[in-house]
Amino acid sequence: MSDVKEIIAKAEKKAKPSSGFFSFLSGSDSYRYEEAADLYIEAANLYRLRKELDQAGDTFLRAAECQIQASNEDEAGNTYIEAYKCFKTGSSPAQAAESLAKSIDIFTRRGQFRRGANFKFELAELQEQQLQDYPSAIANYETAGDWYLQDQAIALSNKSYIKCADLKALNGDYLEATEILKKVVENSLGNKLSQWSLKEYLLKIGLCYLAAGDVVAADKSLNESQSLDPSFSQSREFELLSNVIEAVREGDTEKLSQKIYEYDRFNKLDHWKTTILLKVKNTIVEADDDLL
Repeated sequence: MSDVKEIIAKAEKKAKPSSGFFSFLSGSDSYRYEEAADLYIEAANLYRLRKELDQAGDTFLRAAECQIQASNEDEAGNTYIEAYKCFKTGSSPAQAAESLAKSIDIFTRRGQFRRGANFKFELAELQEQQLQDYPSAIANYETAGDWYLQDQAIALSNKSYIKCADLKALNGDYLEATEILKKVVENSLGNKLSQWSLKEYLLKIGLCYLAAGDVVAADKSLNESQSLDPSFSQSREFELLSNVIEAVREGDTEKLSQKIYEYDRFNKLDHWKTTILLKVKNTIVEADDDLL
């Protein structure tokens, strides 16, 4: 096996711009950068074989920079993806995010928005799950949703928008979350693949209004939902939302807890709904405190 440091030394030598007579002898800078990139990629893959993934990622980045110098942006975009994979599997999620963002920039400038959307979603997941950078994750989920929608990939667009809306709500931006969820509902109407999930989206919209303290908007949303999906009024989601609205109007936390318990017996509440319903309960408590 070739020594990786020797290969990198050759790559570094190739990547140095030449001038004058030496330039004539060694060929164009563009060709030299291409050769340097190939050497860096060879070295990066050797690091991969050794499971030295952060070093592999760094070396792929150097290869991508050379490819850009050689005006090979398409290849650079793919090489940034290789760097991203190494950093993500290794111990550098922040560098993984930076590498992925660079590749997305190249793909979208080349008009590859579907591919860009796929990686935009991956970037948002990385920011959410490993970096806990929720504002960036929210923005990138929404952008991925927009790009998927432009490509008529409705299911993928909805998946991205829902992730965006869920994080917005958990971040306390309830009304912004409802606007994103309304896009999902609009995308799903008349779509056989998405229609079955309408009840879930309509429930979330109502709960977000309640968490924001706007029971009037929640009630209006409940009524509008029945015209959007006639079967909604026969669902457990409708029953839960109706009961929660009623409990909030009455300022009755015990009734709220009982209705939530009854729903949870048959339809297990996920983390998102549990968190938002707790916020709804707190709005009742806060309203009672204000009266004292």
